[in-house]
Amino acid sequence: MKQLSLCMIATGSDAQLKRCLDSTQGLVDEIIIVNMKPTDRISKLGQSYGAKVFDFYEEGGYPEAGNFALEQVTGEWVLWMHEDEQLDQNDRYRVRDLLYQEQCDLIFLNVLQYGFTANGRTRILDMAVPRLFRSHFRFQHFTEYQELLNYNQLKGTSKEPERVGIFPVKIHDYRLEKNPLQNKSNVLRELDYLNRQPLTAGGNGQWYAYHLACEYYRLQMYRPGFKHLNTAIQHYLDEKQLPPYIIYKLKYSVVLDEVISDEIDHGLKLALRMYPDYVDLQFYSGIVHYKKRMYEEALHHFSRCLELGETPPGKYLVRKGTGSYQAAYYKGLCLEKLGEDDDSIRAFIESLSYLSTFKPSLEALIRRLGEDAVLHELTYFWDHELPMEREELQSLLDTYLHDTGGMKSLGRVT
Repeated sequence: MKQLSLCMIATGSDAQLKRCLDSTQGLVDEIIIVNMKPTDRISKLGQSYGAKVFDFYEEGGYPEAGNFALEQVTGEWVLWMHEDEQLDQNDRYRVRDLLYQEQCDLIFLNVLQYGFTANGRTRILDMAVPRLFRSHFRFQHFTEYQELLNYNQLKGTSKEPERVGIFPVKIHDYRLEKNPLQNKSNVLRELDYLNRQPLTAGGNGQWYAYHLACEYYRLQMYRPGFKHLNTAIQHYLDEKQLPPYIIYKLKYSVVLDEVISDEIDHGLKLALRMYPDYVDLQFYSGIVHYKKRMYEEALHHFSRCLELGETPPGKYLVRKGTGSYQAAYYKGLCLEKLGEDDDSIRAFIESLSYLSTFKPSLEALIRRLGEDAVLHELTYFWDHELPMEREELQSLLDTYLHDTGGMKSLGRVT
């Protein structure tokens, strides 16, 4: 059986570390914790999970501590995590299956980083990040907020397929939600340093470019991020190869931060020619057309999202809801704009059938029905087959209106 080692650096937060270890319990064969702020509390907590805990007193910072952790590994594969991350409970057991991907030395997983925009809105940055790799890898650069693997350690030649895999196993990253990145200038200096390093010496510069783009996107600085992603794309085009879809996923995720331009629209069209069945790209294209008030075109893309769906997990990293409740919600908005009232209502109900707690669809449906509407008095609800039971829908709307306070009940279905 393949041996899997969990590696991480601890910096003193035992509550966060406990949640991380809980999410991997029973999954890994070995746990390596390097404690950069040695405390008995962290040591005892790690040891209670069977971890090997090393207090790090040597000179140096994160790069030295990270590589020291990797030097302690006895397993063939490493799962690298941060102490304030959690492995998704629905995906956790799929990690061991990935250990038998003999064609891979390095595997990108789906990291969801939670934070805030400048105006305080919750922001989820959805990235593919190298977190599962064979134990011969080492870090080339590492800071408190980022680590950079030495991609030059990838085996193989330019004439052989890349020994890199990409799989939709999710890790939830809460670092920036709990500790927002305050000193942007320091991070920019780090990025400037990386930009000036000869990082492409081993012929894997496309992955360095992707890494730098991730860091710029983290800072919501999209223009330099675009530049690096275009560099990565050009590498594959020069080699007459299809660029990995994760590059396009990251590149066009800016539409969720309401960054819309003709350049993005054009690029999405080209990306969809290469990946027509990638639901995230269809969703992004729908958002672009909706923002440009091209509702029929947007409706086409959101309908296509629902056709593609998002389960069972396929070969793509799929953003939750783009093939179900989010797509149905935007489909309803498009139909509403096109004057298709009954169909828009049905789309909002379809969204709730996927996720009954999705607040935007609840509010849109109430807006369409009116707060005083009684379901059994509406002809629509008897002339149309609904995506969910009428009693369930009535209860859902009643509960929502009651919880929001001061609104009248919608009545009962009889």
